[in-house]
Amino acid sequence: MEITSSHKGIKTKASYVLPLTVLIFLFTIEISFTRSITLNVFLVGSIMVYLAWQRKLAATLMALFLPLIPALATFWSVYVNGSGLTDAWILFSRTFAFAGLGILFLVGIDLEELLLKCDEMGMQKNFVYGILVVVNAVPEILREVSEIEEASLLRGKKLHFWSSLVYVKVIFVAYSFKDCYTEAMYSHGYDEDGTRTHYERLVTPRWSWLAMCLYFVVSHIVWFIQS
Repeated sequence: MEITSSHKGIKTKASYVLPLTVLIFLFTIEISFTRSITLNVFLVGSIMVYLAWQRKLAATLMALFLPLIPALATFWSVYVNGSGLTDAWILFSRTFAFAGLGILFLVGIDLEELLLKCDEMGMQKNFVYGILVVVNAVPEILREVSEIEEASLLRGKKLHFWSSLVYVKVIFVAYSFKDCYTEAMYSHGYDEDGTRTHYERLVTPRWSWLAMCLYFVVSHIVWFIQS
């Protein structure tokens, strides 16, 4: 995200999260109802190239290997007990496509930036800032979990990630933060019914929407040609 200009004390920044989010959403819906190996493979290949271009090595490897076992299990199940080889390959490639889209959303979308953009577009601000509170509370909750684990070790008991006691304590800790965050928001001038001004505005460049539309069209041209 880059600073593009400043006018009357209001900064504007280029934001690309909205077109990318819309594109991910559209393809997620489409591949759920289409039977195209070509489209799935095109999506997976494009996502791999994008992640490699962004130098997201861990995400690239995750998109490559994380869905491998579920994809193989689905392929074998459909091939042996289902309707044949074609459907097996469709579901195999669809598993990779879904995983790739999910990982792209995970590493390619700044959730805080997306929520702030939705706030500017008129989404209910109580919902937006409620989610923002949760997002920003995650580091504190993780720190509390670490302290809970250390305290348990001092008592001679080791807590594992599957221990229900960890999750119960995390729920109580998160609930205890509620009043603190509410007080902090109101002390900083948050008003549920007031009009919110923005010190910094997120502007989506037109070329990003054009690039999204172009990619969408190209992917379908490739699909139709192969069909």
